[in-house]
Amino acid sequence: MVAEVVEELTMMVGDRQQLRRDRRRMMTHVRQIAMYVSHVVLQVSLTDIGVAFGRDRSTVSYSCHVVEDRRDDADFEAFVSAIERVIAAVFPKAGDAGHA
Repeated sequence: MVAEVVEELTMMVGDRQQLRRDRRRMMTHVRQIAMYVSHVVLQVSLTDIGVAFGRDRSTVSYSCHVVEDRRDDADFEAFVSAIERVIAAVFPKAGDAGHA
């Protein structure tokens, strides 16, 4: 679900022609942001995120580092912050499902 939200928001703010040409690259970025937000905002373990995305724990860790490094760019920071706010408002943190 987080990946779908990230993809929709990416499509809303991105250059549609460019996104179509670079679909594979865009999907990699979407997946990295979704993994990062799942870990940071929802507090899901790297191992559980890896299982959910069909990736290894080390790949999830790398993705989180990539997103963190890209946050130095002001536009990217604003985009990721907006996604974090949306995800935090919509989904409960790991272990808080019954306390929403």
